[in-house]
Order: sequence, then structure tokens, then C-alpha cells
Amino acid sequence: MSDGAAAPLRFDDATSSSAPPFDTVLVVHPASDHEVAGLHLVERAAFTLARAGARRLLCVGTRPARTLRRPDVPIAWVAADDTAALASWLANATAFVVGMDAAAVTDADTVVALAADPRAGLLATTGGGRLWRAPRERVAAVLQGAVTDATQWTPPAGGFLLPAADAAARATAAQALFARLGRPSDGWLTRLVDRRISNALTGLLLPTGVTPNQVTVASLAAGILASGLFATGSRAAAVAGALLFLGSTIVDGCDGELARLTFRESRFGALLDLVGDNVVHVFLFAGIAYGLYRRDHDPRLAVAGSAVVLGVLAAMIAVYACLARREPTARQRALFQAFASREFAYLLVVLTLAGKLAWFLWIAAVGTWAFVVALVALRQDRQKA
Repeated sequence: MSDGAAAPLRFDDATSSSAPPFDTVLVVHPASDHEVAGLHLVERAAFTLARAGARRLLCVGTRPARTLRRPDVPIAWVAADDTAALASWLANATAFVVGMDAAAVTDADTVVALAADPRAGLLATTGGGRLWRAPRERVAAVLQGAVTDATQWTPPAGGFLLPAADAAARATAAQALFARLGRPSDGWLTRLVDRRISNALTGLLLPTGVTPNQVTVASLAAGILASGLFATGSRAAAVAGALLFLGSTIVDGCDGELARLTFRESRFGALLDLVGDNVVHVFLFAGIAYGLYRRDHDPRLAVAGSAVVLGVLAAMIAVYACLARREPTARQRALFQAFASREFAYLLVVLTLAGKLAWFLWIAAVGTWAFVVALVALRQDRQKA
């Protein structure tokens, strides 16, 4: 599996909140109706606050006429000058309320850090990307700009908070969002090559309305087509198949990028990505084995092909039994993430060009079964513990 390497281990990307329950206020104004990385700023802010664990969300300002995408939390709207409606909403609010300027971009972890800060009183960031936390009784004064005693709050290391009120700031915020799309498990080649290309493709796909699942299906189709090219037994077709498969693995990174940028992560999408990757692997290894046997008539190639196809099927069962059905250990997660990398596509290209495609088949057979044995062994260790 490519971009969603952690997905079968955890099928959503929800942030684990260490903060007490909190309500949120989102200050909406004309600048927050602009789009950054596939979402209007007010939508992005609402999804970010919901992802951080917000219990309720109050949008203060003029509601846009168009239909907005909205997270699955209760959302209310009040006019900026409607003090009675604000007071009514605050009457049922949590003791502390987190507020945010909708013309800013942040991440859920930063919001959680602010909500969980043990200090009492009013906390606020400085600069253009405004984020604050206030006692319920002081929220109205904060919205009116009538407070001067806020304690300065700084986002934690790795935190993300940028203004996005003008075109230049929005461009900077979009670049920062794209820069954060990588996974900790990304290998060297993925960071150096794949992410750069997939980021560019994702940027082109965002305005089209293409969904992450559609990208997954397109990558699946390209991978199966590559398998068909290998199955012809032609060396030229095999080279084309290796390059097409490499391209499909890069495109496969776009589905997770689109999902994370637009808050469209889903259990179904993670399962589709996982199953699709394994289906492609079955077709790929079977196609390589069939093509080589068709060309050389060496029965050992049939053995290698059968071994790797059965290994992929065994790996699917092992992943489901050991990882998808229960929370994995750190060692299981690390093993899966290492195995899930599709940087082997570069090795496939090199060995195909070198005329050593049979080597790749044997390497894949040994590696796949080694993964299955290691994953099952780690499961046994966990049960003994």
C-alpha cells in the first residue's frame, strides 16, 4: 500500500484529543470565503476544529449564500452584532471556549494543544493567524475586541498556524499544507521523487472535483494494465509495464493527499486502497511470472510466481487478522509500514531494464513470506505478553 500506509491500522485520521470537552467560535468575514487547497477557508477551519474534538461550533458573521461542506458537529450561525443570540449560545457552552479567525489555517493538533493548556484566563496567539481560548463569560468581550490582558500563547513545536487573509498569505498557507502531506513512514525515494510529483498532480486534481476513491480506482486500473504488459512476455512491453506500474504507485499517493487536504478520509477509502494495492500486486506478480514462463518455459519461474502470489494472499489475511481487527503494537506498525512501501517499483524498473526480471520475482517471493512470518510471530509475542 502506498500513501495510506497507516490507514488499515487506523481507518480515520482523527486526532486523539487530550483536552477537556470544549466548544468553539469561528469568526467569519469576507476573506474567509476564499479557497485554499481545495476548501474554502471557513470550511477548512470548521473541519479542523471538529477534527480537534470540538463539541459544538458557532460561526459569527454573515453566512455565505452558497452551500458549505460541514463537519459532523452541531453548527450555529449568528450575526456579528446579534448579542442576544451569542449570549443564548454561550449559556450552554463549555467553561472555556476556543476561538479562531476563519481567515487562518491551522491543524487539529495545534487546536488541541491550546484547548489542553493548563493555564487559566485568556490565551491568544499574536500575529495574523488568530487563535484564542477564553473563559465562557469573556467570549463576547473578545469578539468585540475589548480585551487587552490576554496571555500570549505559542503553538507547540511542529504546530501550524498561518494567516490567510490575502492572496500572498493564502499561497503560503497552501504551500505549507502540501509540505505536511508526507508520512513519517515515507522512504527516501518517496520523499525525493514520489511526493514531489504526487503533490503537483494533487494540486491539478483539487479544482476538478475528483474524489480520492476515484484516484484509487484509476491507480488500480493502471497497475492491472501494467500487469498485462508484463504478461505478454515481450521485453519492450515489460519495460513499459515497469514504468507504468511506477507511475501508478506515484498516482496512488494522490488519493491520500486529496483526502487529507479536503478532510475526506474514510474507512471505506482506506479499505479500498488496501484491497486495491493487494489486487494489483497479485496481478503484477502473476503477470510477471506468466510473461517470463511464456518466454523462457522455465518451470522454476512458475514456482516463484505461485509462491509470490500465494504470499500476497497470505499477507492480506495476516494484515487483516493481526492489524485491521485490533490496535497494532509499535513493532507491528513499523513492520507493516516498512512492507507497505512501494519503493520496490524502482527496483522493478532497474531489474527490468537490466534483463533480470526473474530476480525480482524471487526477491518478492522471499520478502512477502518473510513479512507474513514476522507479522504472525509478533502477534504470538503479543499474546504471550
